[in-house]
Amino acid sequence: MKMEDYKLFTIGPTQMYQSTVDVRSNVVPYFRTPEFSELMLDNKRLLKKIQFASDDSEVVFLTCSGSGAMEATVMNCFNSNDKLLVISGGTFGQRFEKICEIHNIPFEALKLGEDETLVASHFDKFEDKGFTGLLVNIDETYTGQLYDINIIRDFCDRNNLYLVVDAISSFLADPYYMEKNHIDATIISSQKGLCLAPGLSLVTLNPRMIEKVERNNVQSLYFDFKDYFVNMKRGQTPFTPAVGVCFELNDMLHKIDEQGIENRIKEVEDRCFYFRNKIKELPIYLPSYPLSNAISPIRFEKDIAMDFFAYLKDEKHIMVNPVGGELGKRSIRVAHVGDLKFEDYDNLIEEIKVFFGM
Repeated sequence: MKMEDYKLFTIGPTQMYQSTVDVRSNVVPYFRTPEFSELMLDNKRLLKKIQFASDDSEVVFLTCSGSGAMEATVMNCFNSNDKLLVISGGTFGQRFEKICEIHNIPFEALKLGEDETLVASHFDKFEDKGFTGLLVNIDETYTGQLYDINIIRDFCDRNNLYLVVDAISSFLADPYYMEKNHIDATIISSQKGLCLAPGLSLVTLNPRMIEKVERNNVQSLYFDFKDYFVNMKRGQTPFTPAVGVCFELNDMLHKIDEQGIENRIKEVEDRCFYFRNKIKELPIYLPSYPLSNAISPIRFEKDIAMDFFAYLKDEKHIMVNPVGGELGKRSIRVAHVGDLKFEDYDNLIEEIKVFFGM
């Protein structure tokens, strides 16, 4: 069986929509043309619209994974004169910590335990401590916890912090309002809620953050956002973009725009709650903290998660997301983004019952 014949309940890459597959089947054209520039400017316009970003925001198109975009954003937005607060409740929060360490940017981490819910009181000890920015993975994909943007926004407002949000897993699964929530930079990637091929990451910056980036002296050729700002005025990137994925993106953005962003998120939410309601009688459970619509982080009572993952992959040609580290022994993640139907979840639930001998 070919890998492309697997049913994907994974958060990225996702089960692609047929329209995206059709776009991918076309020959990738040359891109230094007026036609491609028009497509990229259209992508920029639609991306700002569905993020509810201000009209004078800018979008940087990067040919890299989400981790590359995380690093590029920190490099461009901050330096050794800053002091950052990192919300660190899993492997992706830890990735922000590592990026700060590598680039010698002072930071402190707000550490959360494996099953600890982020609440307002967590920020008490960080008030008025000279922080200039906050980094957060709004859906910590490792655990599936969706952090409360209202708590985070209010803390940043009180302390006049720049707010950088990695929305890579949450975007198009949960409501997201960039301007309303005073978010200065948003990071997303092609292979998650957009349901495209991997390889393209997007960073949207509001005017306040653009000014900060313009003042920063970035020691990088490939990741200097100022170069991207200049080139995007003509609808281009300074280096070769993921041309094919840019076409996939344009097709998807127009479909989302026609459908309506609220309806797209409602689709994901409906699949999410359909699955979660169906598994209530099974010998598995979900954590008690707030969850993103993007994934359901299933927990087992015993260390059988990898056995279950292997059973689905090898015997049933179904892919779910495993979890790294110690948590991976008793947790897997089921995604609700992608071209999935209720009957697909019915099939998955039947396989869970078979695995448990029910």
